[in-house]
Amino acid sequence: MKFIISSIIGLVAATSSVSALANTKSEFSFDGEVNAGLIHNSALSVDEIDDVSNSSDNGNEIGAKLNARWSPNNKFKMVAGYSYQMQNYNTFSQYDLALHQVNLDTSYQLNTGELGFRMDAARASLAQTTFLDFQQASVYYGLFVQPQTYVRTSLKLKNREFAELQDRNADGKGVSADVFYFANNANTMLMLGLNIEEEKANNQEFTFKSFGLNSKITHKFSLFGLGSQVGLNWRYLKKDYLNVQEAAERDENRQVLTATWSLNIWDNFAIKTELERGDYSSELETLNYEQNLASLGITYQW
Repeated sequence: MKFIISSIIGLVAATSSVSALANTKSEFSFDGEVNAGLIHNSALSVDEIDDVSNSSDNGNEIGAKLNARWSPNNKFKMVAGYSYQMQNYNTFSQYDLALHQVNLDTSYQLNTGELGFRMDAARASLAQTTFLDFQQASVYYGLFVQPQTYVRTSLKLKNREFAELQDRNADGKGVSADVFYFANNANTMLMLGLNIEEEKANNQEFTFKSFGLNSKITHKFSLFGLGSQVGLNWRYLKKDYLNVQEAAERDENRQVLTATWSLNIWDNFAIKTELERGDYSSELETLNYEQNLASLGITYQW
């Protein structure tokens, strides 16, 4: 966390210096979102600490996002963002989750594509107690290989620190590639992504290599004269843990299918629904479970 914060401060200071040299085309804008809704979870769990419960619960969630964009010219762009999301359950308050996230993305438009550097940081709390800090730095390059097809590749370094479970503290590195295809005047978007990571923990029992796939399709349309969007997302993740003598093997496979629908009911207000089905399998019996999530809420954007 300290690394990310100091880096963000350094970048902000650097871009402030650049602003003095910016031409008259310099642009600044910001946008935000607030949301609130009801949630259902069929299997309360915290994957990061292998806490899996057979209990289900209902609750509520609230959140907020704020993004600021600055372009001193038509080639350089900087986007900074902050988000907060909180989930509160009716019965099992030990699973109440709060998540703070900050990010800073700077990019430069080259003749052939876009080169960028991004930093992300997150702090997660359970039952009002911080249990995890996460930070990641990545370099990416993206370009349109065809008018409707965009390809982006990235290299990333990450770090996670637990408040109490120091054995799980880890450093990681990874590569990813994503392909986006736009159709119907960009109202339809298809995405396919590939991600490969390696994470080394203080305790080798939690060291692993992973392979992930991510596919998504979204479509915007008009329903009874109101703007609407549906989406379907499938994610697959395979983790191969380092086998340590006298330690139980714990390789994992995850498949998650998510369906979303939003309907703009008035000006900047929208109703959003989400259904998710997760199948989590592991060589450790305690980490084998299925999970169904559902949410219904309202958002306001500006």
